[in-house]
Amino acid sequence: MEGHRLLRRILHSMAWIVLVYYFIPDPFFGYSKRLWVLLVLTFVLVFEAFRIYFGFHVYGMRHYEKRQIAAYAWAGMAAAITLLFFPMYLAVLCLVGMGLVDPMIGEIQELKPKLYPYVPLMTWIGLALILLALLTDFSLLNIAVLSSVGGVVAIIAEYPKLVVDDDFLMIVVPLFVLRGIELILA
Repeated sequence: MEGHRLLRRILHSMAWIVLVYYFIPDPFFGYSKRLWVLLVLTFVLVFEAFRIYFGFHVYGMRHYEKRQIAAYAWAGMAAAITLLFFPMYLAVLCLVGMGLVDPMIGEIQELKPKLYPYVPLMTWIGLALILLALLTDFSLLNIAVLSSVGGVVAIIAEYPKLVVDDDFLMIVVPLFVLRGIELILA
């Protein structure tokens, strides 16, 4: 595996690291931890604006990202939305789901295309079943519905090649869909 591809896979698999947010005391150094999330996101987006303006390449980026918003900035925006506006169990599910399943999709499409989308879908659903069972008191039926729908939506959200990166879509689209379904099921 090429070095920059391996780095992208490793960074993806570490998406869960933003979940330390839930262990940080509030306030943190005298300021709301929500404000800290916005400050970190602002730093990332200002860096991204300079990177695009000056046209430099960050190791591990895809070549087409040189003149557009890079995946890490999209993921940062999705993480901020997730942490600030959604319940913890959905944040954990969608961040871990993207972090593990998106790089899996890349590897499967490269090495074993016949396994796509079945293995990533079943992986996302399996993660969802486990995480929702551990983090919620939902009924087994509700967990099964949320896991199945979330898996399908996450895999579909990864597929389109749009201006918006799949790192954003694989987090945010399942979040909104699952939150909507959860409110209907309640």
